[in-house]
Amino acid sequence: MKILALSILFFSLLSSCAALYPVEDTTVRSVQIHGTIHKPYCGGAKPSPDVAAGYYESMTGIKYNIFAATEFSPDLPVFKEFTFDENGIINLSLTPGNYVFMRADKQLPMADFIKLNGELPNENYKLKDNACFAAWKNTVDIHLAVKNDTIIEFRQKAKCWVGTNSCMEYVGPPAP
Repeated sequence: MKILALSILFFSLLSSCAALYPVEDTTVRSVQIHGTIHKPYCGGAKPSPDVAAGYYESMTGIKYNIFAATEFSPDLPVFKEFTFDENGIINLSLTPGNYVFMRADKQLPMADFIKLNGELPNENYKLKDNACFAAWKNTVDIHLAVKNDTIIEFRQKAKCWVGTNSCMEYVGPPAP
């Protein structure tokens, strides 16, 4: 009888301690991201309504880094790296938690980031200042709180003649 009473007491204490210190959920969740870039109609012949709406292009071959955090900080280590496949899709296995996603080139040193994204094709373009590049470099592309299996549609908007480069402007003649 004493053994039964001690066993019940032991299991009660064990279960109350478990309630005080919940076990972290380490079950892996499936996360699929379908990345596209919306490219606007940029002029020329009078378009049909479908052409005027622009089109979506898959983010094929674009590399991203994942950081296990709610906000980006330059001192964070890269948690995972991935590249969008030929269909603009990535499939990840992540434990529940908060993550931020950023293009991999944003982790380059500032001079290399500007060199990669700041080369002017010709005199019809101009660059904004270094503060623009610094802000763009530290901007998170996706905030994600993983709780369950998730499918995300990630869409970026491109601008005519400069794409997704927010620090470059087209200053040339308008399209005919």
